[in-house]
Amino acid sequence: MDDHDHVQDQVPPVAEADEAVVPSRLNRRGFLKLSSVSSAAAVLAACANQTVPKPSVATPATAATAAPTAAATTAATTAPTPAAVAPTAAPAAAASRPASDLLAYPRHKIAALSDLGSGVFNATYPDFNSQVVVLKLGTKTVGGVGPDGDIVAYSGVCTHMGCPTSYDPKTKIFACPCHYSHFDAAADAMLINGPATQHLPRITLEVDGQDIYAVGVHGLFYGRPNNLSLTEL
Repeated sequence: MDDHDHVQDQVPPVAEADEAVVPSRLNRRGFLKLSSVSSAAAVLAACANQTVPKPSVATPATAATAAPTAAATTAATTAPTPAAVAPTAAPAAAASRPASDLLAYPRHKIAALSDLGSGVFNATYPDFNSQVVVLKLGTKTVGGVGPDGDIVAYSGVCTHMGCPTSYDPKTKIFACPCHYSHFDAAADAMLINGPATQHLPRITLEVDGQDIYAVGVHGLFYGRPNNLSLTEL
């Protein structure tokens, strides 16, 4: 055996022991590091699994459903009731109606049976400015009153342009001298011919004993929006 081998044999085996110890220390440190990493990972996983509450937001369907309800409530609260509107609408409707629909015609005595000996009697109704003609035709006719149902009364003014008419007892016709309209007294004073377009207004009559009363008018007097004048009644 040479000197080299002898020296090698004399070296104590400390190096091998140190080498064995070193790996043992490294494994312990690695274990600690591994444990630290695992703990951190576990904490992160736990945090990730926690449920975070989300803010509640009304869905479009809920908002769409709630909006009409609120609008309907507002409309129901602010809309006027029929009872609140009716008192306001009533005066306007009444103002547009003729005075003869709002006020009763007066009941005036315009003649007596004894006044009709000639078959014709002039009077006024419903006021002193409205000329009427009371007739006893001799035959029963439309609107006729009295024992024979032949007493009638008509406006004496033409419905064309307001000219006074003249009555002929023989023909029982009203004639207008202005524009030659003619009206048949025996047929409710209907227009026979001429430029007029309406019959003569007929006076509604009642007979009480020997007296003849006027109580209304059928038709509109020429030139008047209403047959009744509030200032003349």
